[in-house]
Amino acid sequence: MRKRKMLVLAAALLFMAASFVITADQLLQFKRTTVAFASSDAAAARIPVLCYHSIADNGAGNEYIVSPDAFRQQMAWLHDEGYRSIGMEEFGAILTGQEASTGKEVLITFDDGYKNNYTAAQPILKQYGFQATEFLVTNWVGGEAYLTWGQVKELHAAGWDIMAHTRTHPYLPLHTPKVQRDEIAGSKTAIEKNLGTSVTAIAYPYGLRSEETMRIAKQSGFAYGFTFDDGYTTSEQNPYLLKRLFISGDTDLAGFQRKMKS
Repeated sequence: MRKRKMLVLAAALLFMAASFVITADQLLQFKRTTVAFASSDAAAARIPVLCYHSIADNGAGNEYIVSPDAFRQQMAWLHDEGYRSIGMEEFGAILTGQEASTGKEVLITFDDGYKNNYTAAQPILKQYGFQATEFLVTNWVGGEAYLTWGQVKELHAAGWDIMAHTRTHPYLPLHTPKVQRDEIAGSKTAIEKNLGTSVTAIAYPYGLRSEETMRIAKQSGFAYGFTFDDGYTTSEQNPYLLKRLFISGDTDLAGFQRKMKS
């Protein structure tokens, strides 16, 4: 009886040992998975997304107005440092790992749709071969200080991406889901109707958002939501909570360089 018990115990131990044996193919697959995960983690995209508003000479003391001279210096520095401006499609491809980053891409964005983005910023961008993205408040189009739809179309034809910044620039989280949806989806519809283009990104007014705001943005067909939170955009961030580097009227060239190198 004792001998039989010993034989049963030995058989059980052999079975347990066999269950922990990893075949050569399984080991190779494990290594491949580990390497792929490590490579993906190591290659996380990190893109500077610059956030501008107005480009004008009358901005003393207004952080949202950058002078044309300061803007020209900043674009010249980017050009001399080998940076290349990208559009929203390439930005998305890099962020999602579909396209490799060289570490020299920059996404240049403007909020609100000021007329001087067309009259002052565009000539400077063109000088350095750069493109930009305009986050447009659609109900402001045609206002005294703002772009007309004709100018918006010219910027789009020149390579600018035109994305959404709501219809009236409200504090979104303070409103009902119905109002938020009208603001968010309404701006997307207006741009797509006027330009015949796809609008894939929104910048939240004042950078304010709630879980409901982000849910509505996603349901409305946006792939990305940009905030006013200062910092580099990375592929590790929630795509509806993307950071930007705010460039203010007080940002001198040295400060601009520090932001780019942070």
